[in-house]
Amino acid sequence: MMRLNGRLCVAGLAGLLGLAACGASTETKKPPNGDMTTGGSGIVTGPDPVTLCGSSKVGAPRLRRLSRDEIFHTLDDIFPEVKGAWSAKLSADAISKHGFDNDSTLLVVGKQLAAELDTLGTAVGTALSGAPLATALPCSTTTKDAACAQQFLDKYGKRLFRRALTPDESARYVALFQQVSTAKDFATGISFVTRALVQSPHAVYRREVGTLVAGTYELSPAELATELAYDFTGTAPTPELLAAAEAGQLATPEALEAKARELLITDNGLRVVEKFFDSWLGYGRTSSVSKPGVPEFDGLRDQMVGETRRFLGQVVVTENGGLNELLTASFTYPTPSLASFYGFPAAAGSEATKTERPAGRGIGILAQGSLLAALAGPNASSPTKRGVLVMDRLLCRVPPPVPPSVPTLSPPQPGTFTTRQHYEEIHAKDPACKACHSRFDPIGFGFEHYDEVGRYREQEGGLPVSSVSYVPTDDATAHLFDFTNLEELARGLAQQKLPYECTSGFLSTYVYGAPEACLGEAKRGTFIEQKLSFLDYLASLAAEPHFRQRVQP
Repeated sequence: MMRLNGRLCVAGLAGLLGLAACGASTETKKPPNGDMTTGGSGIVTGPDPVTLCGSSKVGAPRLRRLSRDEIFHTLDDIFPEVKGAWSAKLSADAISKHGFDNDSTLLVVGKQLAAELDTLGTAVGTALSGAPLATALPCSTTTKDAACAQQFLDKYGKRLFRRALTPDESARYVALFQQVSTAKDFATGISFVTRALVQSPHAVYRREVGTLVAGTYELSPAELATELAYDFTGTAPTPELLAAAEAGQLATPEALEAKARELLITDNGLRVVEKFFDSWLGYGRTSSVSKPGVPEFDGLRDQMVGETRRFLGQVVVTENGGLNELLTASFTYPTPSLASFYGFPAAAGSEATKTERPAGRGIGILAQGSLLAALAGPNASSPTKRGVLVMDRLLCRVPPPVPPSVPTLSPPQPGTFTTRQHYEEIHAKDPACKACHSRFDPIGFGFEHYDEVGRYREQEGGLPVSSVSYVPTDDATAHLFDFTNLEELARGLAQQKLPYECTSGFLSTYVYGAPEACLGEAKRGTFIEQKLSFLDYLASLAAEPHFRQRVQP
């Protein structure tokens, strides 16, 4: 990456018009509420994004490479005529330490991805140049000439670049079309133009740079429309959204927040919301895990993930709830077969329905079968995995790195000791283990009434199960609070301030795709005070100064 006149520029690596990798910024990990470091311009350069700052800052200009999902959604939405008619693979995106695949400092284009994008562009172009071309480009059935190719560029070039092509850009693509169509035919010429457009850096990267105005880079209307679309729908802006931006209808923080709220409740927006929760908590992994000791699990694991999605839809979308509701909701949404598996009262009908959990059978997101199964071993529960989730995702206490010489924990022997007793025997008595495991195993013990597939149990191998425990603090001699079961753990977390601070930090980091702190503070305090829902806080991030401006470090 190069800097030119204070702006970010892309150096070509591959493809017809070039592709490039953006460089990474540096950061120093600090806990929530830690001090922040700023450069002379006020840009945040030091702390982790979950840091609580009090006032919003403005981040750096960036070229944000689209994630793999964003690229695929973009192509499906722009070329609906060939959706499902082409096949190409892109390498999996790097996952940030926060669990997200949209970190702009990690999303780069190297040689492998450049080659994959070329293959992708070829696949889309080939599919489009067949029978679907008549629908996508009606003039192709009558006037197969450069003027018809120009119509293609005017329509699809603007969709892919999220702005109108410049005269020079348009001329180069028309020249490519003419060269290929003369040697081959009209359809092949359109295929090559499509291939070039799809792998262009203007399509692959989101530009969030702006124009310098009085020392601050103000994002253009097209950049704002693009930011809104990808942040809140995960795909390219529609022609209507681009037109609204160009007409000045998104020029104020209030208009941006209102539009973000509107986009979040579309099908694409809800997909973005659901992806946040899955990336944050990891319940989707249940679809790919195996539990050899529970043969029926393979037929139910996808239903478990579906149950969690319906639960989130009810709490977060239908009821417009916040973290308190997510942690303490008394219901879930199992299918009849899943309700029977859990031991819940039989649901009427054949569809998944809202079901009140029996007393003592868990509450909220932490009791979801998909989450419990994902955070367990193949044949036993895992207090460590479950405790680490709470410690990391809700309390923002970074787990220590796993030592390279950790031995495999032997499975519990039925009738000899429970999983908890086994963990306490190994982890609490060995000083090398205790230093780390004392920070999260006590939290995980609160889940011990739930086996490796999320079913409630009073006994394990004929021995009584105990979930009485506590949430540790950084001071090994103090407890944040004590609890006797999962319900008390969930309600205790809901009464603490730290989970709200932590969760809001994850939310802003996810939306902005940037490892910079203090970007979403305006309404963060309201969220922390439990007066703002998930959707309302997400939408408020569109009204932050960082959404409209950038400051050069």
